[in-house]
Amino acid sequence: MTGSNKHQEPDSISGEEVFAEISSLSKKQTTDMLLRMIESAANYHSWSLSDEDGARVIKLIKHKQRIICSSFTFQLNKHFSEFKSASHSLEAEKGARDWQTLGISSANGAVEINELQDITSRYGDAFKEFDRTILKRLQACIKRPRASIYESPLQVKRLCEAFQYAIDSLNLEVSYKIVLYHLFADRFIEALGPFYRRIDQVLFDYGMLTDIPLAQIHLRSIEGLSESDPAEALKPDQTISLLMLLQDFKEKSRQPSSKYKNLFPELKQRFAQSGIDQHEEQIDQLNLIFKLIFEDEDLPSPIKQQLARLQIYVFITAIQEDGFLRRSSNPARRLLDGIISSEVEIAKGGNSEFSGIRYIREHIDALASREFITVDSYAEMLDGYKVFLRENEAAIRKARRIEATQKILPLVRNRLNEITQPLKIQGTPLILFQKVWLPLLVQIGLQQGMDSDTWHKTIEMVKKQVWSLIPKSTAEEQEELQKTLPHVAHSLHRAMRSLKLAESLQQSLRDYLKLEQQNVLEATGRNIIEAKRRTRSLGQQSFDSMEDTTEFDAMMQTGVFQVPTEMLEAFNAGKARKPKKVNQAQALSTGEWVNMLHNGGKILAKLAWKAEDSSLFIFVDRDGTRICELDGDKLAEQFESGELSLMDSAVDSEKTQFSFMKNL
Repeated sequence: MTGSNKHQEPDSISGEEVFAEISSLSKKQTTDMLLRMIESAANYHSWSLSDEDGARVIKLIKHKQRIICSSFTFQLNKHFSEFKSASHSLEAEKGARDWQTLGISSANGAVEINELQDITSRYGDAFKEFDRTILKRLQACIKRPRASIYESPLQVKRLCEAFQYAIDSLNLEVSYKIVLYHLFADRFIEALGPFYRRIDQVLFDYGMLTDIPLAQIHLRSIEGLSESDPAEALKPDQTISLLMLLQDFKEKSRQPSSKYKNLFPELKQRFAQSGIDQHEEQIDQLNLIFKLIFEDEDLPSPIKQQLARLQIYVFITAIQEDGFLRRSSNPARRLLDGIISSEVEIAKGGNSEFSGIRYIREHIDALASREFITVDSYAEMLDGYKVFLRENEAAIRKARRIEATQKILPLVRNRLNEITQPLKIQGTPLILFQKVWLPLLVQIGLQQGMDSDTWHKTIEMVKKQVWSLIPKSTAEEQEELQKTLPHVAHSLHRAMRSLKLAESLQQSLRDYLKLEQQNVLEATGRNIIEAKRRTRSLGQQSFDSMEDTTEFDAMMQTGVFQVPTEMLEAFNAGKARKPKKVNQAQALSTGEWVNMLHNGGKILAKLAWKAEDSSLFIFVDRDGTRICELDGDKLAEQFESGELSLMDSAVDSEKTQFSFMKNL
């Protein structure tokens, strides 16, 4: 609407609605200007206060900026309402410069009044054409026949009144108020030109007195707006030319581009053409900074393209903040240095996917959509960029590990299946190999490779584990088995510590191994007595040597092969898990007795071991001899069918009597 040259018919929208829109637009724009003023206060060096007092005022207005803005807006809204109701029109001319009506009547009131009057007179001539045109167009909106120039809600004096009202609630000493009036004049009133131009243009576009041309800012002197200055001391106001010129460059920065170039040579030329002879130092400094950035061969082009979009914003901050570029610690310099050093390191490391280009592009898009950028914007962007890099790298590394795990997992499983084949033949559950040796071998394969020394020693340890779980048939093998079992148990413990498994799971697996080793020893004893040789060939093909396990144990330091979450995700990705349900099987605790159908008869059995995830259950009889092993689903089915039930009181008496007789 504001940039349109096409006039709207006056009756296409009512004047009342136009007046309301101007009121709303004015409140929004002046609030933004106040915020910019407050943000720039830290670098305002015209204080008439000590450094300590100046810092205190800055801190106060930043802390109270919401109150200041809301109070200013309240007063401005009141001015619009008064103009619309015309209730103070007769008194306006009479009390046009009567600042006492603001309630300034303290002992120091004269100093405060003089300062406000000085601001009003200093800027009155510069904006007098806007005062007249905006006043007439606002009158046209509400069809008001007469109005004083000082009744205009947007006249400099009325804006000063609103600001005086806004800071009056802060209960400041008059010296502090004078400083804030200086700040208001230099950072707010000085920037009114574009604001007035926009308001005038909007009213013009809505068809309000289109026979009156758009207003212009009058000539100004360096010192101010006094008409008594000689003509040779007057020159065109550079503020409007500067803002319009910078706006062109800001529009370019909002357009994503596949190219990049140093804007400062062109900016310097445009300044010269427009008669703007300021800010050459900032242009030259930034020209050098960005020239070095664009000539850096190690910095990827996409990063250069995005940093090029920041040029004009850094320049605007540099001319607003005195000494901004001379401070190596300023947020813009730290942002540029931080991005460049990180992106060069990422590029040199060959990890282009770790780049923060996506964050940089999206954040600069967001910055370009703002009306203004504060110094804090650069610091916020740098902090966000660092967080993005960490999270992005972590996510990519996790995805890489999952992909690598999914590739190596089938190879490790095949190798482990070859080694554990004898146990499958004799029906031994492979829970130790699934919970410990499989993830350990996968981790070793990922970290050190499947041809590493650690891999081969671990494979030998797995073979020894398999050999130790196969019953033997000779006294020599029995003796060797008895020597081997403690070493195997210790090595399993070291492997579990290396994986950093939960302590409860480690204890459960140690208990399971004890049961398995006891079962192997008992079966070996029976084989020797019965002179059966059926397991000799299995033992020979599973394990050929009995090397010392000390070297393997030394490799298994606590946590060295800790299983990451993504590996567990990869393990579980290919498994079709049945939905678990809470049933009697899961509620069954180790040591509980049950009634069980076994070999056609009903017997009393005790749960000797239960997997932590209820995937496997081992039962023994009264003598402690293993009866059977059931997985969780099978056990649940037997509970439901009645083949297995919890021990009742009669059986409990029988068990107690049996235990007593056995002890005797």
